[in-house]
Amino acid sequence: MTAASLFSSQIGLETSDPLQVVIVLVAGVLLQVYGAKLLVGGGAGLARRFGVHPLVIGSTVVAFGTSAPELFISLWAAGKGQGDIAMGNAVGAVIANIGLILGLSAVARPLRFRPQLFQAEAPIMVASAALVGFLLRNSWIGRFEASLLCFALVVYAIFIWFSAQVEADSSVIAKMEKDLPAPGASRWVELAQLIGGAILLLAGSRYLVKAAVSGAGMVGMTQSALALAAIPLLASTPELFALVTALARKEKELAGGVVVGACIFNCLGVVGISALLRPLLAPNINQTDLGVMLIAAVAVLPLLHAGPRKRQAIGVALLVGYGLYLTQLLGRHLREGL
Repeated sequence: MTAASLFSSQIGLETSDPLQVVIVLVAGVLLQVYGAKLLVGGGAGLARRFGVHPLVIGSTVVAFGTSAPELFISLWAAGKGQGDIAMGNAVGAVIANIGLILGLSAVARPLRFRPQLFQAEAPIMVASAALVGFLLRNSWIGRFEASLLCFALVVYAIFIWFSAQVEADSSVIAKMEKDLPAPGASRWVELAQLIGGAILLLAGSRYLVKAAVSGAGMVGMTQSALALAAIPLLASTPELFALVTALARKEKELAGGVVVGACIFNCLGVVGISALLRPLLAPNINQTDLGVMLIAAVAVLPLLHAGPRKRQAIGVALLVGYGLYLTQLLGRHLREGL
């Protein structure tokens, strides 16, 4: 039995039929898309009913909710002792969110950022990526490091809460309210959406990872490519779906700040919560991957003061950079545990 087939037999599907693998994979992706939509809609609606500021909802509930698929995937992988998948999913999601989602958004439509909050959120995202890279320098995230990341996430949420209270620009608040999901019929409907979304995400994460692992074994994909490229791309389907929907509706501007908040949650929340469940050993996530994540985060900073044309140029650069990263990632010849 090869290393690839051994890995697939451990956490993959109990089938070698490519058609069955594709069907399960598509089912997992659909569960992730609709689960994230329900979770964000229910969570945002409940937060609105409790009087939470729209800027706080957009920066935390919506941004974190869009990263819920990554969280559930990493939690499932951590529970199975697959540190490379749990960690690679978070790192790869940050790179995909910036290189692909934000890159496409910047090229397709003018981006809209919350002026006061974004000037603080972007450096926080860079700091979060740097912190994860530093803690993972020995390929290990224990529960102490996980607690540190979760503490940083709580501090960030508190910072957002107080920062939103001093936002004086009513037009910014009005635009953020427009970006929020429509409220449900009642709080019980929103609570049902929240719970239902979590259940769908739990099931979807299991099917998605198992099918992705089986598919990777069939095509001979390395574990690094699986963890850092394939699974994060599949987990980013809700963000891609939201982007395509916004473009189809011909929205004049796209909310870019949500991507920044999602990246912060991936760094602090997904890694931290997953490692709290079970310490993560990720030997196949190397310094190059962590360096690319940090460079991608830093590349967002010029968007702070860039005009529409410069933002489109930066978007093209992000897309090209992401393509180059995928090329070198898929070109790794070592099987790295697969």
